[in-house]
Amino acid sequence: MSQSFSSLNLHFDPLLPLWGIIILALICILVLLFSLFNKSYKGIIWRFIAFSVLLTWLSGPMILKNHQQILPETILIVMDQSTSMTIGNREQIANKALQQLQNKVPANARLKIINVKNIYRQGTQIFQEIQKATNKIPAAQLGGVILITDGQIHDVPKEFPQLLTLPNKKTIPIYALLPASKEQIDRSLKIIHAPAYIIVGKDATIQVQINDTDIQQEDNKFATLTLIQEDKQPINMQVPVGKPYNITIPVMHTGKNLINLSVSPLKNEISNLNNHQTLYINGIRDKLRVLLVSSAPNQGERAWRSLLKSDPSVDLVHFTILRSAEQNENIPDRELALIPFPINELFMQKINQFDLIILDSFENKYTLPPYYIASIANYVKNGGGLLLIAGPEFAQQFSLQNSPLRSILPATVSSPNSIIKQQFKPALTELGQKHPVTKGLHKENTTWGSWYRYLKADQTDGQILMQAPDQSPLLILNHVDKGRVALLLSDQIWLWSKGIHEQGPQAELLRRLSHWLMKEPELEEEQLTAFIKNQQLTVEWHTIQNDKNTQEFTVTSPSGSIQPLHFTDQKNGKATATIPAKEDGLWKITNGILTAYAAPQNSDPIEMTDLAVTQQKLFPLFKNYGHVYWLGDNPDHLTIPELQIVKNNNVTGNSITMEFPEHVTYTTTKQSIHPILSPWFALIVGLGSIFMAWYRESCS
Repeated sequence: MSQSFSSLNLHFDPLLPLWGIIILALICILVLLFSLFNKSYKGIIWRFIAFSVLLTWLSGPMILKNHQQILPETILIVMDQSTSMTIGNREQIANKALQQLQNKVPANARLKIINVKNIYRQGTQIFQEIQKATNKIPAAQLGGVILITDGQIHDVPKEFPQLLTLPNKKTIPIYALLPASKEQIDRSLKIIHAPAYIIVGKDATIQVQINDTDIQQEDNKFATLTLIQEDKQPINMQVPVGKPYNITIPVMHTGKNLINLSVSPLKNEISNLNNHQTLYINGIRDKLRVLLVSSAPNQGERAWRSLLKSDPSVDLVHFTILRSAEQNENIPDRELALIPFPINELFMQKINQFDLIILDSFENKYTLPPYYIASIANYVKNGGGLLLIAGPEFAQQFSLQNSPLRSILPATVSSPNSIIKQQFKPALTELGQKHPVTKGLHKENTTWGSWYRYLKADQTDGQILMQAPDQSPLLILNHVDKGRVALLLSDQIWLWSKGIHEQGPQAELLRRLSHWLMKEPELEEEQLTAFIKNQQLTVEWHTIQNDKNTQEFTVTSPSGSIQPLHFTDQKNGKATATIPAKEDGLWKITNGILTAYAAPQNSDPIEMTDLAVTQQKLFPLFKNYGHVYWLGDNPDHLTIPELQIVKNNNVTGNSITMEFPEHVTYTTTKQSIHPILSPWFALIVGLGSIFMAWYRESCS
């Protein structure tokens, strides 16, 4: 409870300027000196009294009364509300301790409570919050700091913080209350290093370490580490405790490879939450080898070359065929300026080394014999990717549709009359708005630029993603055995890169198209992804199917229980499903064709690394400047130290009382002014003194 007191001060509020009062005082002195010179002694005293009263009244003397109140000193209580404080009954113990502390506050002190939550991926930053709180508390009023925490603080300074040091170099006491009766035992699994990307087919090396907080640690101690990689069988291995250990894992497919690691629990450990770790390793291809072949130089060829050369993951081999091998006959070697096209090497010997073949406006006039064309068709059927950009040559005599490649083409054009020359704007089909290759492209450019030529197909087989205004197919994709084919029935896409009229998403469309042909996972028509957050399993199904209810999905939990999964349609080829997921470990979602895996991941790995209540992190700071108190394990029977304000900064640092040095500060709550000489009193005394002076001198 605050105390109040008053103080008195003499104050002047003159009725005249200072120079006016000085002049008036000099006149009064001259009058008195004149009286002495004329030897008029009988009235001189009364004149002195009259002049003194007049000058005093003009000076405006008054008493200023300050009403002041002693301010209580502030004790800052920091409540740790991080994730690790939710383990066991720590949170309940902390709240009970706070209630009891509030009942023990001395009369001349008050509590200021701040709550600290863990910052995402930065752990518990308590001293950062103390800095913010102390900036709002005057240094003269801060008595000390009490931490109610499990000791897992990730910003403990190496030296005593300047913010808790007073101008006189004395430190403000800091205490910690821990919600346990002693140091706790815990085992944690830590991933020291894991690569983010690994080339498919190669091994990833993961470095882990198992740490025990058991005080009686044994030398050469081992723990069982279990590794589960998606649908593979679990692998158990013996790993030394307290030492880094390398694990080699093969990366089998492109995209995310999920690995779940868990370590056997320690006897009497406080929690198993940090005995599990989940990580994703992205499988990537070494180099995507692309073969680009054109019959003659053209604008579209330049667009493809610029796109593929700008991608560091693509190794491009580009040929423009200006003549066939037979055209070398009867030409002297000294006159040859171009090399023959290496047909046999590219289309027979090394064709399977390419991930994608692009034939841009290719006219097979005396260029490739039929068995080389058949080799391209076999390449696609065995898993390769082929992209054809069709111009007027596709409707001519030497078109690829009149070759062995016809068996894998998704469309045919009957005659040269099918070449449509008019201005038009391409548009996405209903399927194109859902397919990963073209989904969202119409949002990147509000208005697409015009093209001026396309081929009208008379037979199609595959997925039509783009069309002309008359609904003629422009972009067709198709799966052929193990491979893929894409056909663009216009050679005008390069106009989008020139900015004529309006532009279009040329670069993004060509990038997606080429990567779909090379079977990149993020561009598959059917995708199933899953993740776990806040103990909720969320599954996303991206599909181009219209009827999603025909698919039956099941979820297998880490314990082996199986349950059905029902999706909610989100439009535009996306459906989602959510179920509770409270088990730690690997979850599997599948419909027999599509499969996804998910495992819980710590939102704050730093916070969940160590979970035991400990004083070890605080000990370097508290050994000289504070004290740690153990509250106990039972919320109903806590050991709470007393709070005491000590005078003369006489802090003894005993183990049963939290002592805070006394800081006496006050504030003025009110001021009152009381005149010393009232005007009426001055008038009566002044006139009376003048009358007495006249009377004494007139009667002499």
